[in-house]
Amino acid sequence: MANVRTHAPRGRRGRNVLVAVGFLAGLGMSAFLFGGGYLRQRDAALTRAAGATIEGPPCEALSRAEFEARGLKAPKATFYGDVVFARQFGHMSCDSLRYGAGWGTETYPVCQFTSPNALRVKTVRGEWFFLPGPGQPATVSTAEGRATCVLAAHFTMESLVNR
Repeated sequence: MANVRTHAPRGRRGRNVLVAVGFLAGLGMSAFLFGGGYLRQRDAALTRAAGATIEGPPCEALSRAEFEARGLKAPKATFYGDVVFARQFGHMSCDSLRYGAGWGTETYPVCQFTSPNALRVKTVRGEWFFLPGPGQPATVSTAEGRATCVLAAHFTMESLVNR
């Protein structure tokens, strides 16, 4: 008996190769467009996280009763995301940071203040009162819905003017 070979018709084989090449090209283009966009966003988030990592001593924390007993007020209120940041004086700048030092997908607000004197921060988890003091810059983070405050900031009026 003779060896018999069977082949797919030439037209079908050529079409299968074209389909495979087209599929791989589409897959590569999707990875470039979507993966590249994600990587750019992630890199920007990592840069923001590094810039907002501010170390300093904690702000003086007060209870609502202590805040009111001292006659403190924070009339300049700003909503950022689902958080209310209120200050007595000065200017503020806020940004949304990703959890996981910029690697996560969910965000939380961080605000920097030039010289707020008194701060009131309200999140879905509660309300916090801080007394950085006059002329003292401060940064407030609201990770996990809890406000924390440090006596330091990168934000100044000079940085606002030089934008």
